[in-house]
Amino acid sequence: MKQFFVYTLLLFNLIAVFALGIASISVYLSPEKLWFVSLFGIAYPYLLVVNLIFVVLWILVKPWFTLISIVVILAGYKHVGNYLQFSGRQTNERGVRITSYNVKYFMGSNDFPSKENADHILNFLRQNNADIICLQEVRLNKRQIFDISDHKLAQIKHMQLAHSSYAGGQLTLTRFPILFMGEIRFKNSGNMIIYTDILMNSDTVRVFNCHLQSYRLGKREINTIDSIDFNNDERTKAKFMELGGKFRKAQIKRAEQAATLREYIDDSPYPVIVCGDFNDTPVSFTYRTVRGNLEDSFTQSGKGTANTYNGKLPSFRIDYILHSSKYDSYNFEVSTLNHSDHYPISCDLFPAEKE
Repeated sequence: MKQFFVYTLLLFNLIAVFALGIASISVYLSPEKLWFVSLFGIAYPYLLVVNLIFVVLWILVKPWFTLISIVVILAGYKHVGNYLQFSGRQTNERGVRITSYNVKYFMGSNDFPSKENADHILNFLRQNNADIICLQEVRLNKRQIFDISDHKLAQIKHMQLAHSSYAGGQLTLTRFPILFMGEIRFKNSGNMIIYTDILMNSDTVRVFNCHLQSYRLGKREINTIDSIDFNNDERTKAKFMELGGKFRKAQIKRAEQAATLREYIDDSPYPVIVCGDFNDTPVSFTYRTVRGNLEDSFTQSGKGTANTYNGKLPSFRIDYILHSSKYDSYNFEVSTLNHSDHYPISCDLFPAEKE
């Protein structure tokens, strides 16, 4: 009986190790070729926990077998730091404060925009007092809901806004002078990127405000996930096919958008700050492509897991502030503001210390 238990445990461990290995290498595989591999990347933190559980179990049963999971965990150890940080880098000094926030058209948990909800968000932005604010999914055709006049956000002097759809789009606000504004639009997509050349103190920096392809899961699709009945094989198969189609389409489009964004970053004549909702996790082709050699403000100065999604589905870190190595980030934080399906993120940037 003991031998049967060991072999059974070993079998499940090998499955977990295989899944974690696929998740670790998924960042190198474009969804345009193998889209389903990206699903393993999404599940990375859960697969990591499962393998850690196996490590503990093998310590109690057969200590040498702990190496099965440990080797794979160590092979992808860099991913762990993208998900979990133990000590955030803090300072009391004031740097250039950056905030990024997907405001969900100011709808909160409602089906329609709410001025009350927008006022809560506006009050947060006023208290946060950021120097550069990147907002996604702003209800631009209902600007009376969101009053950004001087007496509301006193530090803000300049802005760039652009529609990605009839409902709204991106808005970049800054206290620094704007030298140039541009847009990156994608065919057959309601998502887009705007970029703003800003004279930040004595430096010119290009700020990208991004909203990359989302899964477009409405209430019906989310309810479909909740109501999957494994006792009805045909209906379950149909629901999985429908959801799989949406995931495939979004993953492929997002990979294309990430590659385009990477080209713009590489072509920038100035240091860059990349903010926004990537709609993808740190273990993804999207994140790896966009980040490239940029610094991640969370890995530099964050603490904990920094999950930014606030919807019905499991929470992940899908919002980012990346920046050129010319800057160091401090005071990264996720503010638990429950007025969108995302949480706002912020950090302070300082000129990098010369070695």
